[in-house]
Amino acid sequence: MFRRNRYTIRCDPMGNCFAWLRPSRVRLTPTNRYRYDNTIDVVSSDKNALVLRRIDFQIESNSWDHRTEKYALTKRPNNPRLVVRRGTPFEIRFTFQRQYNRKDDIINLVFTVKDAETTSYAQSIRITIPVFDDRNTSNVSIVLEDEWSAKVIKVDGFSVSIEITSAPTAIIGEYILSVDTKSISKGNRSLTTNPVKESIYLLFNPWNKRDSVFLKDREGRDEYVLNESGIIWRGTHEKMKPTPWNFAQYEDLVLEASLYALSKVGRLNVTDRGDPIKVCRHISAIVNSVDDNGIVVGNWKEDFRGGTAPTDWHGSQAILQQFYKTKRPVKFGQCWVFSGLVATSESSLDVSNTICNMARCIGIPARVITNYQSAHDTHSSITVDRFFDEEGEPLKGLNTDSIWNFHSWVEVWIKRPDLSMSGAYDGWNVIDATPQETSDGLYRCGPTSVEAIKQGEVNKHFDGKFVYAEVNADEVYWLFLGPKQPVKLISQLTDSIGLNISTKAVLRNTRVDITDNYKHKEKSAEERETMIRALRLSRSQYSRYYLNERFEDIRFEFLLLDDLLVGNPFTVRLRMYNKSNKVYTINSVIGVRTTLYTGVTKAVVKKDRRDVRVGPKTEEEIAVLVTYSEYEKYMTDQGLFSITVMANVIETDFQYYAMDDFRLRMPDIIIQTIGDIIQGKPFTCNVYFINPLPKSLTKGTKDPTILTDYLTMPVFPETEARASFTIIPKTSGERTITAKFTSLELKDVDGLKNIRVSASFPNHSYNN
Repeated sequence: MFRRNRYTIRCDPMGNCFAWLRPSRVRLTPTNRYRYDNTIDVVSSDKNALVLRRIDFQIESNSWDHRTEKYALTKRPNNPRLVVRRGTPFEIRFTFQRQYNRKDDIINLVFTVKDAETTSYAQSIRITIPVFDDRNTSNVSIVLEDEWSAKVIKVDGFSVSIEITSAPTAIIGEYILSVDTKSISKGNRSLTTNPVKESIYLLFNPWNKRDSVFLKDREGRDEYVLNESGIIWRGTHEKMKPTPWNFAQYEDLVLEASLYALSKVGRLNVTDRGDPIKVCRHISAIVNSVDDNGIVVGNWKEDFRGGTAPTDWHGSQAILQQFYKTKRPVKFGQCWVFSGLVATSESSLDVSNTICNMARCIGIPARVITNYQSAHDTHSSITVDRFFDEEGEPLKGLNTDSIWNFHSWVEVWIKRPDLSMSGAYDGWNVIDATPQETSDGLYRCGPTSVEAIKQGEVNKHFDGKFVYAEVNADEVYWLFLGPKQPVKLISQLTDSIGLNISTKAVLRNTRVDITDNYKHKEKSAEERETMIRALRLSRSQYSRYYLNERFEDIRFEFLLLDDLLVGNPFTVRLRMYNKSNKVYTINSVIGVRTTLYTGVTKAVVKKDRRDVRVGPKTEEEIAVLVTYSEYEKYMTDQGLFSITVMANVIETDFQYYAMDDFRLRMPDIIIQTIGDIIQGKPFTCNVYFINPLPKSLTKGTKDPTILTDYLTMPVFPETEARASFTIIPKTSGERTITAKFTSLELKDVDGLKNIRVSASFPNHSYNN
């Protein structure tokens, strides 16, 4: 045996030499004297060649090995399909018309991306894999760790079991397979092509260290890839609302819909579908319908006629199935619905959930993130500029920036070699499908490195300035006195944006605060240095304004109790403490408005104007009571309010301005199960809640999972609404039951319960 370059040349006793590649990361094209291009339309040219009679994809065992056993495609009673993850071996048994001859028979497997308009070996759209048989020294093969490979592992009569390993960088999607055979017993060089009707689905692989989506943490993979249910956080930063969401990445047509959206809606180049950076960027564009008739139509108004209200969705399954069947955008969604589809999400047809669903479905680790007090910076100034008149009324024409009570997006776990080969920006990256601003001409956002955002590196691809402003912009208040008057800088808040950034805990239905992932501690030296770095990279004139001197004689305190059930009154309080020996006159205006979660005002509920004298070393309080009868007709689905306080100190012409958002809490649905819960067997589920309103609820529906019960009788004040369902669990293990109630008078009522489904037969197990 002797060595040449990177190859080991070995000779058998008969003098036949064949090559092996030594362990190396050099990328070479595997080739040997029996590899050849072929066309599918060739059926049989060699009467001595093997002819395929039957194929066994061994779906059950392969699915367990690849953790894809829950996909509906693998369990269809008719024509199930194999779903595997790239870079991990899988086994297929081929049965031929005669026994396989190790010395004379040559087998090549040809995998072709099904929806490719043209096929190319160079672009990895069609891959021909010589099947290596280590017992046959004349069957030469070069096996590369970054390329496709196949080898014979068992011969049993007319059947040959072949282990196939796809490249860890392979294109993900649906493949068609053909088997090329040839017999060299008489020097024949013609071939027989055996097309296979059944296709194979290939996904990203977070378990493979050579895959760009590899996630080392075992429990993290269980949560961010395999978990089909989750929690989305909504509400306000002072009253956060957990909302259950069923990502449903395994359900019927969901995988097909996700791949269809990538190829036909996003028109992602086939050769780019192996790159998670490009895949994620396209997902963020195709989930919304603005540019390309994507999956979800966004609607931030209160009129949802012709579609489903965003708060009525509680999972991604129905959304993706409807989209795939109709090939038309689904109405309607808001940010958390978009996120859920990308991971698969919440009742407002949250865009975030849609993104999360699609990412998990195709094998990319993903989680939904909620950012409270989320800035929408329209001019890349890294500031949110808010203009008000003398009564604290927002000026619509000037307020192009906004602050959302909360905003949801998705983080995906991917490598970012395009930013740094050192791996400094690998890990969690933001993608957001909510159509807010364009990026390279399309409404999309990301992937944006979370680490780059924390360090203020806002010029790193993609959309760093926009995401940085969402979590760390300064909030600047301006008093507008007229078109010919200079605006007055009232105040600048450096710590009001990006609060309580939240996600679901790993394998627990609790909240985890990840604010520190996005920014340094507020008002710390590191945080201000990061802000200055970001401002220097921003070129807007607004970024050059800073806070003026403050008036210190009077301390203002704005108080609001934020844990009230809908139907109850609430009180807004303004306390003023005079620390000086002077008398001051305060002119105050307190405004109460109902709002959408995007910060847009729906209606003014109440406005209170008063003049108050505050003596030396004394304290005064203004209290404004708001009753249910006053806010009832103006309420939004999510029960959100915005409170503004404008106080003018007459003697000094100093203005104090404060603004806060809060929500009235909806009742929780209680879920009770009766009897043992066993896979494939029915059990009873009771759901109920108490009507908190001083009026009856009409036209109510309760919806656990996908079952719906229409309540025929009104639900009277302070009485119980109750329904029962029979549920048959299809799979065993930890599961979540979610329930949602909606009526004319009360919406966005939900609840969840974690259950454990016992297996009706011994389970497979695998090592994560």
